[in-house]
Amino acid sequence: MVRLKLWLLCICIILILLDKFSFINQYRDYLAVSYQKKISSVIHKIVNYPKLILLQSAEQNNLEKENTELKKQIESYSILLKQQNNHKQDVEHFKALGTLLTLYDNYSILIARAIIDINYLINDKVLIDQGSKSNIVVGSAVINQNGVIGQISFTSDKISQVTLITNPNFQIYLQTQNGKNKMLAQGIGGNSLIVKYINKDVKIGIGDILVTTGLDDVYPADLPVARVKKVFYENNGFNSAICDPVVNFNKLQFIAILKNAAK
Repeated sequence: MVRLKLWLLCICIILILLDKFSFINQYRDYLAVSYQKKISSVIHKIVNYPKLILLQSAEQNNLEKENTELKKQIESYSILLKQQNNHKQDVEHFKALGTLLTLYDNYSILIARAIIDINYLINDKVLIDQGSKSNIVVGSAVINQNGVIGQISFTSDKISQVTLITNPNFQIYLQTQNGKNKMLAQGIGGNSLIVKYINKDVKIGIGDILVTTGLDDVYPADLPVARVKKVFYENNGFNSAICDPVVNFNKLQFIAILKNAAK
């Protein structure tokens, strides 16, 4: 019995020594620390995961709000820039129109702004923002700095309708810039005019500008009206031509209404 106790005591001493001085102690400590770190990390993630989700959601919402605000600022700046550019163009057109109007002493003149409406342009008409309250009357000439636009065909108190020179109901006598031979122009729709009764002796070619005669007491003389696009050589003693208007009706801004003071 005593011998057994001695053996057990020796074994205990050996185990204590091994535990204290052998490599087993080092591996045991390493494993304990590693597992402790992993367990702590897992517990930290489990505890803080809802907070992380909420934080990411809040940050995402903040980013979306900031992007929305930035887009609004960019849009507002773009609108301001466009308005400034349009204002500059308006001023330039207005100045050009004002310079042009000093040439017509025999006409009363009113400046208005065109109202572009696709439904009217399809019918070769356009609206302006002045009416009978501004003393605009049916039959008055409508021009801008580039040339003839048309004629007032209807008025109300604050708005008027202009029949464009391309409208099939519109007719006007024209002549070449370097000659006095008269010819009749009529709108045919589709942003075009046909010019009839061109004397065969008149030299007319593609790109030539046809102007007003000044004999109708509606338009001053020598206003540009149409640009020749194609010439037809007829067998009846006259030629004909298809023309484009010199004015771009899709880009109308300020226009001038002329009324002959003699009327």
